[in-house]
Amino acid sequence: MSSSSYFKLVVILITSLIVWTLRDFLLLIICSLVISNIVCNLCNQIQKGLKIPRPLSLFLVLTVISVIVFTIFILVLPPFIKEFNEILVDIPNGLSKINILINTNLNKFNNLFYGEQSENVIDIFSLINDVVTIPDASTIAKAIQESFRNLINIAGNLGSGVLRLIFVLAVSLMISIEPKQYKENILLLIPKNYRNKFRNILEKCNIALANWTFSMVISSLSVGLLSLIVLSILDVKYVVSNALIAMVLNIIPNIGPVISGIFPISIALLDNFWKPLAVLGAYVIIQNIESYIIMPSIMKKKANLLPGLTLISQFGFTFIFGPLGLILSLPLAVVIQVLIKESFKDI
Repeated sequence: MSSSSYFKLVVILITSLIVWTLRDFLLLIICSLVISNIVCNLCNQIQKGLKIPRPLSLFLVLTVISVIVFTIFILVLPPFIKEFNEILVDIPNGLSKINILINTNLNKFNNLFYGEQSENVIDIFSLINDVVTIPDASTIAKAIQESFRNLINIAGNLGSGVLRLIFVLAVSLMISIEPKQYKENILLLIPKNYRNKFRNILEKCNIALANWTFSMVISSLSVGLLSLIVLSILDVKYVVSNALIAMVLNIIPNIGPVISGIFPISIALLDNFWKPLAVLGAYVIIQNIESYIIMPSIMKKKANLLPGLTLISQFGFTFIFGPLGLILSLPLAVVIQVLIKESFKDI
């Protein structure tokens, strides 16, 4: 192995170590880039559609986004937080009801086969508890609350969550004001022979990310609306909160829909035994409608992600960046797929 090869290996190792050390800061930059990409694409669409200067279109986009965020915080968030806390309390009650239902039916079978005076021969929860301790209702509620607190908590080494949010929004706004200037400055780091190619790659990444954003918005809104209709028909409590949870978690493939289904199913257990089965069936149908009807209808606007890359990105970015990395795994996977495809296209 030559000295130049050793030098390259050392450079790669040092670079990897720096990236790993600064991974929290890099995640903030990634968040800023994703947000600025969405703002810039909306701004460009309004500018082309209304034939107005870019500063005015940017002002309109920021105004609309501010009004939407303000409305959510004032009208939607307070009742959602109230209902969500009630959901977290009711879920352990639903799980406890499963315990009672199963043991009651096991007792009936026991009495049928061995007589009413016999002791319970089978107690499935006792058998399981010998291997794994089953947590009580308060433990389950506390664990769920901690999980979601960790999921939305972005505070870390750089400061509190509020400061990090301000940093992300400030950087996003600065990039949105002059996106071309920032892109050209980045291109200065690339050798001249590769700048045009890299400029085309960045443009294709931008298009792919915009298409992914469009498809996710349509898909999530559809899932939220269908969940709202189904839960209203089945008369499940906390309809609006469960629909919002399904809409938001739909952004996370595979894992998100499973988590969103836990809440209404657990709540439905408090009413009767057939209702959670109906909710489960309805959520399965909704996901199939989303996968085989809604998404194919907007496939032309959707970045066609490879399933293997999607799964690897979910686990990889969650391991590197934590819970927020899971949320950003798909847009990152979209960009990485375009980078790989375009970089090795001529090889």
